[in-house]
This record gives sequence, C-alpha cells and structure tokens, in this order.
Amino acid sequence: MTHNTKKVEDYIHKNPKALDPPCFWSGRTGTHTAQEVVKVFQGPPRNCHTVGDIAKKAGVADPDKTFTYAEWGTLSKAFAETVSGHVYVLLGKEVTNTSVWLNIEKPELEKSLKTKKVTGIEIWEIQANGSTKKISGGPKARAEDEVELD
Repeated sequence: MTHNTKKVEDYIHKNPKALDPPCFWSGRTGTHTAQEVVKVFQGPPRNCHTVGDIAKKAGVADPDKTFTYAEWGTLSKAFAETVSGHVYVLLGKEVTNTSVWLNIEKPELEKSLKTKKVTGIEIWEIQANGSTKKISGGPKARAEDEVELD
C-alpha cells in the first residue's frame, strides 16, 4: 500500500462525517461515463462526495493519476464500509463485471443496509442523452424497501 493510499484510507476512517452524503458511480451509457456525469451530483441539491473527492480532502492533488485500480479498490472498500445514512448511486446502463462497484462497493453497501447503518440508497441511471433518471429509492424510502441493488 502506498503512502497516499494509506493517508486517504486513514482520512476516511477518521472523518466519517466528511463523507456525507456519499455518492458511488460506475459504468457508462453510450459515450456518457458515470465519472463525467457524477459531477452533476456533486453540486446542489445533492452535494454528494465521491471517493475521489475524499482523496482530495485528504491531500492528494490528482487522485485519478495517483492510484492504481487495486488502490482504488482499497479506497472504495474503506469508503463503502464507512458511509452511513442516505447514499446516492449513479450507474450507466453498461457496468462491467470487473467493476469496483459490483465487486467491492455494492456488497459493502448491502451489508450496511442489513445492519441499518445505511438508511437508504437512491439509484440513478444515465440515459442515452447523458441526462439522469432516478430508478429507485429516495430520501424518504425505507432501507428495507431498497435491499435489491440490481
């Protein structure tokens, strides 16, 4: 584990309130990637934070160029297991089977739903024109109604 990976992982565990509200993203719809579209979720009214945002708060200037795929997996696991409350998820219609979302983040969030640490998951999908559409969940939705993340 690199110094920067450890620094961000420590920041995540020591500053859980800085993660609120959390936002996870994965995949693409046509040419529109979740990494690009999630920027809409980072401003009002959601103001959500991605693991990349948290890396910047921890002092990593350019996370996209700093971390390997495996390091992103480590950070995403720490992020997913630490978040609480209401969670936003932005998915493209195409998410690869090897994605960090399917293999690390989603299973951790499912565990947190069962323990009620996560109280709701609002899932949005990228449409063909790059807009987003809420496909499940919401601020007043109950966690037990949202266990299905598929």
